[in-house]
Amino acid sequence: MRGRASRPKDDRSSLRMLMTVVRCLRWMFPHAVQSALLLGWVGLACGGSSEEKDTLAPVNVRVTGGVAAGESVTGRRTLLATAEDDSGKVAKVEFYVSGALVCTDGTDRNSGEAFSCAWDSASTAQGSHSLTARAYDAAGNASSSEPIAFSVPAPNRAPTVTGVTASPPSLDEGSATTLSVAASDPDGEPLTYTWTQSPLVPAGTFSEAGGVRTWTAPLLSSDTVFTLRVSVSDGRGGTAQASVPMKVVNVPALNRPPFVDEAIGAPTAPVVAGEAVMLSIGASDLDKDPLSYSWKTVPAGLGTFSDPASSYVQWRSPDITRNTRYTFQVTVSDGTASETRTVDVQVRIPSYAQDIQPLWVPTCTTCHSDDAAGGLNLQEGRSYASLVNMLGRGSCSSLKRVDPGNPDDSLLVQKISGDNCGGRMPQLDTEYFDKNPGELTRIRSWILLGAPNN
Repeated sequence: MRGRASRPKDDRSSLRMLMTVVRCLRWMFPHAVQSALLLGWVGLACGGSSEEKDTLAPVNVRVTGGVAAGESVTGRRTLLATAEDDSGKVAKVEFYVSGALVCTDGTDRNSGEAFSCAWDSASTAQGSHSLTARAYDAAGNASSSEPIAFSVPAPNRAPTVTGVTASPPSLDEGSATTLSVAASDPDGEPLTYTWTQSPLVPAGTFSEAGGVRTWTAPLLSSDTVFTLRVSVSDGRGGTAQASVPMKVVNVPALNRPPFVDEAIGAPTAPVVAGEAVMLSIGASDLDKDPLSYSWKTVPAGLGTFSDPASSYVQWRSPDITRNTRYTFQVTVSDGTASETRTVDVQVRIPSYAQDIQPLWVPTCTTCHSDDAAGGLNLQEGRSYASLVNMLGRGSCSSLKRVDPGNPDDSLLVQKISGDNCGGRMPQLDTEYFDKNPGELTRIRSWILLGAPNN
């Protein structure tokens, strides 16, 4: 404990012993003054006096933050300091700049805890200064930290802008203008430039190359006046602004034709009459315009397209009597410009053995394998003799099953095309040739040829 006498504990046996000593002393020293002195001494020994006064100041007072030695200080700072006291508590800390009190943290804290307060350097004159912290204990004892030297610079002066120009002063959408700024700083500080545009959307592009600042206008749907604004900063809180108007003109788009593959995708080998011909074309548009497709034969109207307005189509030939070369044409348009491509495909006449006989198996042979006189047998090796120039049975019995050169008068065509001559064939799938019209075209073309056994 600092500067204080400790009070002895209450001990009854010790007190009785002291009283005995007092009685003896009074007998030995009868004079009142002496007795009083002895009694006073005994009273002190028994703890009758008050504690001694605290005279020890806090120690280890240090500035721990807010200002660094040798720093040029600007703006507001939070000053920090710590101190220690043998009582375990520090009552307050005052902060002084060049001897003048600038702020105080009056909240008592434990030894070693940080004291803090806010200080605005703008309240201090420019020049060299020192910062000290002064710590107090509850008894009013105080001690100070070592001073920290720093300086306060002259107040910052904002830069000025004397001119902003854009060259050219107006431009077409997608074009660029060069921007120039005349600005200076009275304190000689280096300046930085930040550009923005208004309205923000659609956004143009600011860029800088070789010290030249440019702005590229966005693409527009109509003429628009933009404001190009520059903010000039000296890095110390000083700023200045200026702006320049910029009219951007909408330019009607120059349409670019669609890009179309050089060749149509098509079979290179001959296809049999009625077989589906697969045709396709690839295309794109640089302007992102929607594309339309139009397919036709040259001359037009030959055969049947599945979807002539698509980039991918199927085509089926008409009935033919000879090998025929067909020319296909596709036109791709973006609504303004178009590109056309053509391709030739060879369609051949059908062979009975190769192209007709396979149609009967198994669609028709399930029911027609009758070898009896006049019966219809469509099995391989027997079908031709059962069909060509043979009269039918039942309805339309006057018609030949296959009348060479006359598909419309052939009972076979009547039976697979409809029900004019009784039940439609094949019996197990009466709509088979509606779903496979190319096979009917193949049969009709073979009959038109004269139904050769080839």
